[in-house]
Amino acid sequence: MRSFNAADEGALLLSILQESTSEVLVFDADSLRIVQANPAAARNLQYRLKALQKLTPLDLLAPHDGRSFNTLLALLKDGKKRRTALNVHYRRLDGTRYPVEARLFYSNDREQPVFICIANDVSLREATRQALEHSASDLRAIVAHIPGMAFQVMQKHGAPPTLRYVSEQSAQLLGIKATALRTNPERFFKLILKEDRDDYLARLAEASGVHLGFNWEGRLWMKDWKDVKWVTIRVSQRTSADGTLWDGIMLNVTHSKLAEAEIWRSRAQLSALAAHVEAAKEQERLNLAREVHDDLGGNLTAIKIGLSWLMKHLPPEQTKLIERTAYLDSVVDQTFEAAHRIASNLRPAELDFGIVAAIRWQLQRFGRNTDIATRFSAPDEPVPLDPDAAIAVFRIVQEALTNVAKHARATRVKLKLVREADSLLVTLTDNGRGIQPGRSDKGRHAFGLLGMSERATALGGELAVQPAKRQGTQVSLRIPLSAPAPVAAK
Repeated sequence: MRSFNAADEGALLLSILQESTSEVLVFDADSLRIVQANPAAARNLQYRLKALQKLTPLDLLAPHDGRSFNTLLALLKDGKKRRTALNVHYRRLDGTRYPVEARLFYSNDREQPVFICIANDVSLREATRQALEHSASDLRAIVAHIPGMAFQVMQKHGAPPTLRYVSEQSAQLLGIKATALRTNPERFFKLILKEDRDDYLARLAEASGVHLGFNWEGRLWMKDWKDVKWVTIRVSQRTSADGTLWDGIMLNVTHSKLAEAEIWRSRAQLSALAAHVEAAKEQERLNLAREVHDDLGGNLTAIKIGLSWLMKHLPPEQTKLIERTAYLDSVVDQTFEAAHRIASNLRPAELDFGIVAAIRWQLQRFGRNTDIATRFSAPDEPVPLDPDAAIAVFRIVQEALTNVAKHARATRVKLKLVREADSLLVTLTDNGRGIQPGRSDKGRHAFGLLGMSERATALGGELAVQPAKRQGTQVSLRIPLSAPAPVAAK
């Protein structure tokens, strides 16, 4: 086997130099003129070898990098350093620059001492670093502008959970600095209003004792501010190689809660006003019905008696007077019928006999006026409804039947009253064209549906309007009864 001599070693080193992806520059120690460069250096710098040999490394560096470069060369040449490293930017032939991580060596083993510079392009690494810095900066900016506190809970395998991160908004939201809250997360629990602590503890038990590791909404008592603050916690859980992470955000929702409370208060006031208006209207209808029945009916009765007496005392030969008197008598009869109809429309007398009788009368009248077939089922025992509830149920059914007559194009209506343990269920079903959201007549009877819903709410009940199982529309009304249903004897 042939021995490995100096010539072979030189050839091997030259081969390695040619194939290396690192940029290698060899330059004279005195003139700093480049005497050799490998293909990687020529390719990255965009120069031919002959062109590079007319330059010095300082021609390839930015001015501020050149000064530090000269300083290091002097240290190497004086023997104060054997090798050194530095980060600089190379300038290509087209003027663009890219960062390199370079190592410098000084060699005086030959007649012509040289410096050797081995550099690696770190553009990708630098771009990644800058991207990460920008991402972190952007993330911090986003978190800083969140109207709440961002946090992260970490639970490593076999270890208790810890509050890994808390944003600086902790001080503004909770009056607790981020570092203090991270050290002792239970300080948050001490802020919770006593009335809301049981709910928080129940959720905490479900979350295996991980504070801030679950969705929750509640009130905090801010002692220093002497104020109650509503907060909501929203958390997402994920698994990592180290354990379980909870990424969360805590928001101040006091303003929205106060606005929501104000809306509910306003709605309650509007409902109370609507109920008062309806009660006043019903009372007025009752008064009018009584006046029509009593005053108008009494006067008509007196006229009827007077006309009857007149008929008996008119001479037989006064035929025209007899005919005129008979005509007036028939007008009185018609007026009697009109007065009765008006009084019934204002307040049906059947309501005095209970809601079942009133609805049965109403359904029979509806069938006569519309030629729509009706079917009615109701409990045999009386339904314990107070007068206000009875008239409200009657009006809801009346409006529902009016909607059927005007809009449903139905041929059949089924009305069912079911008395349950503590409520009354009224169900009206038709076989018409059903609920059609795009219908052009929606606006014309929307107020009727709204009025039905308001009446139901005033009774403490619920009203639902939905498509029937097979065809048409079903209106369901459920209201609480004033007294529980009697238990049947065994």
